[in-house]
Amino acid sequence: MKYNKIFIGLWLALSLPFVALGQEEETDDLGTQEVTVVKSYSPSLKSVFKIRTNPTIEDSLVQKKIKVDYTFEPIPVVSTFVPNKASPLKLQRQESSFFHNSFIQGGVGNQSYLHFNFSTMVPLDRIQSIGLNFLYSKVGAIDQTLLTSDQNRTSLGLLHQYKQNNMRVDSDLRLDRQGHNFFGLYNLNWENIPSFRPQVIDPSQNLNYLSIRSRWQWYDGLFNKVNFNTHITTDSFVTSEHIVKINTQMRVPLFNQYLELVPHVELINTNFARGYQSEETLSFQKGLGQLELQFLNVGRKLKLRLGAKGIYPIGTDQDEGSAFFVYPKAEISYKSDNGKLVPFLNYHGSYDLNSFTAFTLENPYVAPTLTIKPTEVNHNSDLGFNAYPGSGLTFKLNAHYCQSDNFPLFKRLPYDHENGDMAYRLANAYEVVYDRVEKMGVVTRIAMRFSEYNKISLETAYYEYKRNQDEKVWNLPSLNIDLNANFRLGRKIFFQVSGHYIGDRDSKKYLIVAPSENNQEDYGNTERIGSVFSISSSITWKINSQWDLFYEGKMILSNNTSRWAYYQNQSQLHLGGIRYKFDINL
Repeated sequence: MKYNKIFIGLWLALSLPFVALGQEEETDDLGTQEVTVVKSYSPSLKSVFKIRTNPTIEDSLVQKKIKVDYTFEPIPVVSTFVPNKASPLKLQRQESSFFHNSFIQGGVGNQSYLHFNFSTMVPLDRIQSIGLNFLYSKVGAIDQTLLTSDQNRTSLGLLHQYKQNNMRVDSDLRLDRQGHNFFGLYNLNWENIPSFRPQVIDPSQNLNYLSIRSRWQWYDGLFNKVNFNTHITTDSFVTSEHIVKINTQMRVPLFNQYLELVPHVELINTNFARGYQSEETLSFQKGLGQLELQFLNVGRKLKLRLGAKGIYPIGTDQDEGSAFFVYPKAEISYKSDNGKLVPFLNYHGSYDLNSFTAFTLENPYVAPTLTIKPTEVNHNSDLGFNAYPGSGLTFKLNAHYCQSDNFPLFKRLPYDHENGDMAYRLANAYEVVYDRVEKMGVVTRIAMRFSEYNKISLETAYYEYKRNQDEKVWNLPSLNIDLNANFRLGRKIFFQVSGHYIGDRDSKKYLIVAPSENNQEDYGNTERIGSVFSISSSITWKINSQWDLFYEGKMILSNNTSRWAYYQNQSQLHLGGIRYKFDINL
């Protein structure tokens, strides 16, 4: 029994270390983890009154600094380096471009060439401005003309501008007086014509244009634009014409696009004192009401405008009746992925009211005894593309086709032996004839923009005309070329040049026969009028921010100097002047 107790005790003593080791292995198998509990800081107002401890800095008087000794060992070297004594950089202040609200300029030149211009636009407050513009120019008579041939122009304009964040109104009243003369006589011996008395004939034709215009524009809302225009035109032969135009533009959002409505009303009343060979007065009253409806889609690549317009004309002509015209309209363009090629297609038709005002602005030598008819543009289309290769270069090419009824043509009038000493009845004025005309051609334009002030463009247009029964198309050139260029030389010299070329064209010429002969027959024939090539240039030298010196010149390099047969212009005009810019504050 004693040995058993001893044996049991010895066995327990030997087994305890193994039991302890087994417990350790079980504990290690469970692993250990460290958990960090983060609690958001919630400040309390009680912490405000706690006394914060300041950081302590050891006293430098008690703690001594460690002294460091440096030893330098001289080494002899050979050096040829000489330091450059640079001066401090001086900055130059860049001149700021300041625009003045007023200027006055004047100049004189050869051929009694005079020019004077004054213009100002003065702000009244932050939203309103008023302006005044006055222009006078005069060119002397051409040598060796039987009738007076000088030209002059006087223009006076009053302007008012009103601008807010959501709207803008521009209004102006302009009076423009242009002085011309019916001096374009045939090259023949006029002494053998007794009805021609140059000593008592007054060839002057003073065209007076009075216009009142007001343009309203809203940036938000249903109404986008409202335009009101009225024109009054008179001349030296008691002609009067009144024109009233009112049109609005409304834009309605529709399916993330726009629907545009453009109502338009136009009225024209023209009165002539007499006919060309008749003493009866001529009067024409024309008008129309038009509504244009179009869908507008402007995307990043595709731009689309589709619509139509209906026109109801009113007038005194019996052949017009009460017809109602409808013309489609389409404008489509697509921009490629790289944006360098944009093909386009434009197609529309229109019903246009002609007027004595529009004819005189194109040809100041029309007779004040015209027949006024509207023009029906049945088809007008352009198909082509715009190319943008890069580096400021742009190119345009398109084919053009237009077919019109009652297309206006300027035709020379015959000589009237019973002219009553009226200047426009000497075979030197033009009438307007109407016919069905087809116009086909190609238009190209190339432009290069080097910078803001340096750019050049060249545009050419070639057209073929076809008239009913293959008759002649009077005074319409087949080829037109326009050149425009702007350059800045340095910082103070600006140079501009423009060139214009019109090709050959057909004109009517009537033979002057004796009154005893049968004047019912047509004694006219067709003559070919030569081309005209003119160049206009101007050079401006900016002396300072307020004073400029300028030169303007115009040279005609062709034998023919005018678009209209037997009328001439000065072949060379040169003018030098000075311009002063200043500010007017009210």
